[in-house]
Amino acid sequence: MKKKAEQATAEKRKTVSGQTLQCEIRNGELLHYYGEDAEFVVPDQITTISVGAFRGCRKLTDVVIGKNVTVIRRDAFRDCVNLKRIAMPSGLREIGDSAFRGCKSLVSLMLPRNVKTVGPSAFRECTSLKIAVLSNGLTQLGGYALAGCTALEELTISNTLQTIEEGCFSQCTSLKSVEIPDGVVTVGSYAFGQCSSLEDIKLSDGVSYLGKGAFSECTSLRTFSSPRRLRFFANYLFCGCEALEDVMVSDSVTAIGTYAFCGCKSIKRIAIPQSVVSIGQGCFLNCTSLVRVDLPNSLERISRRAFAFCTALETVRFNYGIKILEAECFSKCVSLKSVELPHSV
Repeated sequence: MKKKAEQATAEKRKTVSGQTLQCEIRNGELLHYYGEDAEFVVPDQITTISVGAFRGCRKLTDVVIGKNVTVIRRDAFRDCVNLKRIAMPSGLREIGDSAFRGCKSLVSLMLPRNVKTVGPSAFRECTSLKIAVLSNGLTQLGGYALAGCTALEELTISNTLQTIEEGCFSQCTSLKSVEIPDGVVTVGSYAFGQCSSLEDIKLSDGVSYLGKGAFSECTSLRTFSSPRRLRFFANYLFCGCEALEDVMVSDSVTAIGTYAFCGCKSIKRIAIPQSVVSIGQGCFLNCTSLVRVDLPNSLERISRRAFAFCTALETVRFNYGIKILEAECFSKCVSLKSVELPHSV
């Protein structure tokens, strides 16, 4: 048994030594890999994997990153289209921009707890990725980090993350539910845009900002309840969410932006709280199931085409306080039967 163990160890050393000969290494940094092996073990002498070191290695399927690697730089494994598995060491701290972009065979991702930074587009277009665990410790997740991961079904977001940047999970078309943890304050523009299977969004009350189009074209989303600290429904926030039926707007919201609910064809009624003072252009444009709208006393202006093409709209209740109705506010509202304008207009 001892002899067999010694032979196995010797064989492993020989393999690692042979693979090292296929690399350009300088001062602990793996600059380039020239080999054509399907499996590769990054030697323990390496601390940094350089820019584009493995880029386009089409035969690579399995990588074990050495225990002393702390940084994976930009484009390091980009377009390794057959890479299925990658083992990351516990000491890894940084993953650079587009580091694994286009690794179309990668199935799962579990970040070590010491990873603090993941760069923009780091795992973009990893189209076989089904599970992603962004472990606690992560403080920066770059824009479009997991965009276009069309097979992604299970997502765990780090509770140490404060900002979900622009487009982070956009076009993750298999994602059905998402829970935003307590630490997150900001959800950036188009962060979950075009997540066409997304049915359930759980936002903590710590979220105070939702960016432009953050949930636009989430065509399976049916309900939404705004966090208590949210002040503004951003432009295009739910634009094209055709299945959205029930929206709870908290009384912390003061404004609803341009085209925020444009094309939400399943909304039948919406209660706008007294805190809202402005409704943006085309806000409810083409909400073809909207039957009734109650407008609060706090509202002073309704912008251009705010309710245009709401073809089922029958009743609009104006409260005293409204001053300005801009052009085409209720254009093509063919079911509207009567309107009574207050003296404040």
